[in-house]
Parts: sequence; C-alpha cells; structure tokens
Amino acid sequence: MPVVNRRSAIKKLKNLVFTSRTDLTKFRKRIEAQFAHGVLPNYVDCRSVTVHGIASDMLIPQISSNRKMILYVHGGSFMGGSRASWRNFCASLANESSSRVLLPDFRLAPEYAFPAAIEDILAVYKRMCDHHVDIVFAADGSGAAIALAAALSLPKDIRKYFKGMVLFSPWLDLSPDSLIYSVKTKDPLFSQDALRFCGTYYTYEANLENPLVSPLKADTSHFENFPPVYIQAGSDELMVPCMKKFESKLKEAGVECTLEIFDGLFHFFQFDHEDVPQTHLAVEKIGKFIKNLGNLENDGLDGDDLWS
Repeated sequence: MPVVNRRSAIKKLKNLVFTSRTDLTKFRKRIEAQFAHGVLPNYVDCRSVTVHGIASDMLIPQISSNRKMILYVHGGSFMGGSRASWRNFCASLANESSSRVLLPDFRLAPEYAFPAAIEDILAVYKRMCDHHVDIVFAADGSGAAIALAAALSLPKDIRKYFKGMVLFSPWLDLSPDSLIYSVKTKDPLFSQDALRFCGTYYTYEANLENPLVSPLKADTSHFENFPPVYIQAGSDELMVPCMKKFESKLKEAGVECTLEIFDGLFHFFQFDHEDVPQTHLAVEKIGKFIKNLGNLENDGLDGDDLWS
C-alpha cells in the first residue's frame, strides 16, 4: 500500500481553504506561491490564448486528438486560484487523457459574484463549439458547482458537443440544509463553518437554493440526456454524502455515473502528486475515462491554430 505523507499534503491543500479569518489578498497569494510552478510535467506544451476575451491556457500533450478537448474549471473556494496555479495539474490531466485542456481565468468572487464565473465558462464553451470538437467538462471543488451550472445552462443547439464530465471532490450543495452540515466526518481540510462562510462570498443567501448555485438542488429531469459523469473523492470529506446523493440522482435520470471514493484520503488529493502516491492511479483512471468518451467521427479541426 503506498505511503501517504498526510501531514505535508494537508498543509499544502489547506492553502485552498478560505475561512472567516482569512485575508482575501493573502489567500490568493498563498495559492499562487504553493501551486504556480514553472516547469510542466510530461513534456506538455502550454500556450497562452484568449477565448472570448478571457485569458486562458491551452495545455497540449505530445500525443493528442484534435477531436476532443477538456474545459477545466478550477476550484479555490470561488475566490482564489488561477490558470497559473492549476497549470501543472491540468498538464498531467492532458497527458493521461491524450487531450488538449483549456484552462480559463474566469472571474472570481467576491468582486464578481454569481453568476459571473458561469457566464465566463459558458462563453468559453460556446467558442469551443465553433471548432466542432467534443467537449469534456472537468472541475474540482467549487469549480464543480460552476461547471455543473454551466452544463445545466447549455443552449440546446450546442449541447451535442458536451460528451462527459469529470469532477474531483465536487462541492454540490451550498444551501443551508445541505447534508454537509449534518455529517460527523472529521474533514482534515474543511469545517462546516468555513464552507458556510464561502457561500456568503459567492452569492446572496437567497440564491443558495438555486440549482445554478447548488446543483444538487436541480430536479432529476434537468439531468436527462446528460453524458457520462465520473466523480472522485476521498473518504475523509464532509462533501461525500452530497456526492452519493448526486450519484443517485444522476442514475435515476438514466445518466451513467461512477463515484469512486479513495479510502483514507481527503479533498482533491489528486492536486498533490508529491505526497499522495494514489494521485497517479487516480488521474490515470480519469484519463482512460476521457479517452473513451465522444464521437470518433467528429472531424474537429486540424493544426495548432485553434484560437485567435
């Protein structure tokens, strides 16, 4: 059994947690200092592109298909994170899936509260559709709520490009009656108070029941014809009961959904490959899932000049 350097991993990942005692400017700087590394793994090429006016990274592995792309929505408690701090992780995802990853710098709360981030992700998605590629949403934590809201908001004429979704430790319910607030799990990263506080920075209390804020609140019918969904999480997360409920809701809607819970691990453990050996297997499984998605008859676009 691989040995996890639990203390080191939790120390790093706590930089992603915002609490009532956290200074916003320092929070953002901590994330960048911890995770914005300069050297990308696996010979993945990174190109800076602008998509519908939104600065983004295009991460291109040595072997990739022009028919499929991943649209990644980073976490960070709705208030932190960037393409720089998620670049290394998305490079690994690009390599394992043999797919290009588009990683946009969407607007952050509280300066740009709900629904600004969703609007940005929808704008990027629509631009991707212009290139007739199969699109897989991928996201972690708070980014999962944004990605799901965008997916639920897709106009009918471009839903056909949405081929799958990958969620790492998704935050699915910000509402006051969320299962998060009734579980006894001792989460080493998040407290119930911290999660409640983050919600107030993202939007007004009156919005917390909105399915575009709390996707778990969406009616089952809203997920009909959804493509396959793969969720990974650690067993030590407050959010696991919500994920299990979400899995049941998707299956009730006829959606192919896999929820994989890694015993003894914690929120978004995949983000720390140095201290958590299971990260490699987890991302490899996600890569295989993504490779099997989509329509191989879709021609997509050839060449590297995909964006202007």
